[in-house]
Amino acid sequence: MTQHLNSLGKSALLILSNTIIVLPFMIFIQIAKGTSLLALLPFLLFYTFRMTGVFFIRGIKTRINSYSLLKISLYAGLLGCLLGFMGSFYFPFYTLSGILLGVSAAWLPMSNTSVNYYLKNTNQLIKGKTLVSLLLFLALGFSFVLSPSLKYPLFFVFYGIVYLLSFQLVGNLDNYKVDPNDLEKASYKYLILFALFFVCLFLLRSSRLLANSLEFDYFIFGFFFLVILYIVATNFFKNKIQRNIPRKLSYLTAINGAVGNYLFLFCSLYVAGFYGHQHLFLQFYLPYVLGIVFASKVKNLLGNNVKTYSLIGIFLGLLLIVFSPLFALGLFLTSLFKGSLNSSLTQDYESTVNIVEDKRIWVKYTIQNIGSILHQFLLMLLGSLIIMKNGLSIKTLFVITSTPIPTARSIELMKSWNLIATSLIILIIIAYLIYPKIVSLLKKSK
Repeated sequence: MTQHLNSLGKSALLILSNTIIVLPFMIFIQIAKGTSLLALLPFLLFYTFRMTGVFFIRGIKTRINSYSLLKISLYAGLLGCLLGFMGSFYFPFYTLSGILLGVSAAWLPMSNTSVNYYLKNTNQLIKGKTLVSLLLFLALGFSFVLSPSLKYPLFFVFYGIVYLLSFQLVGNLDNYKVDPNDLEKASYKYLILFALFFVCLFLLRSSRLLANSLEFDYFIFGFFFLVILYIVATNFFKNKIQRNIPRKLSYLTAINGAVGNYLFLFCSLYVAGFYGHQHLFLQFYLPYVLGIVFASKVKNLLGNNVKTYSLIGIFLGLLLIVFSPLFALGLFLTSLFKGSLNSSLTQDYESTVNIVEDKRIWVKYTIQNIGSILHQFLLMLLGSLIIMKNGLSIKTLFVITSTPIPTARSIELMKSWNLIATSLIILIIIAYLIYPKIVSLLKKSK
């Protein structure tokens, strides 16, 4: 009986790890229907904490290990669901819910991965049930087709139940032990990154939802400042923990973050602007989730060249995304092979011996989030350039991506944005694949 309950808890935890980023995002952005900052705060705070939480936890002085962080993220998420349910009756509760679920989204996936690595090494790993996971995925997704009066409270109730089920497994892991030397020391550098990324992301998302072009200008200046800061950081902190991993692995991790941001952010905006908000479930959520569910199965079929084949698979998926009638299929393939790539990268970090064992996955998520955030800034910059090239204002971009029903103008602009945004990711992947060969040829020519 206990084994079955633990397996159910494992399935629930798998659901949370793979949906905590996308499902609350889709809920809070639908809740943010007003034009005031107060109406938008739940979504803004969820999103910014989700993206920057890893920098905060690595920047404060704490002795928290991955197991403790997993429990904290589960408690935060459960309380966030409770407050989200109460927000259906009193809106300010949504703001607190957004903060707590954002914190949970930032910490739960990486801490859960670290704990799974520990359990695997100690022969305690419990397998979840794929069918149960798939049914829970679909049940949660089904709540999005309901009317708003039912959708919001039922989602937070269902999601809260998934959090409760996860405690069944986590509560039985009290024997998790970490060597005191494996507890990473704090670094003020991460707090600086947390503050800067938080402010820039907040300005970006609020400017889009409030249609405020002045805030977008602040974001543009902030973006270039962050690029300069990142270049300086990578050159002057070469002996820090991120520099203890191979440069090739670091670059591929950043690309993984960029592809994840492309799937999560651009594809959701594209579906909203091209197909309409009512098609988010079928055109975005369903192919995205199915790709995640079957990624581990596909990875086992790719043999020893998982990374190369995954990048090729992502490349093919991106080509299909450019052709709108095949968008959902392309999204599924990109999500599928991105999941395989992510799993392979996780294995690489788990075996990196010159990083403390409990924090190896934390390092992966740090680099991954930097790639994701930098790609996001560049993505919105490209979107603004497309708008201005067509003789329109930045405000038009915000209106197009926020309007529930697509127009002829939004469809045409989304086609242009799709071509450029997808081409950007394709070029990044091609550059990564051919760069070693170019370097090798240059060395031989000498």
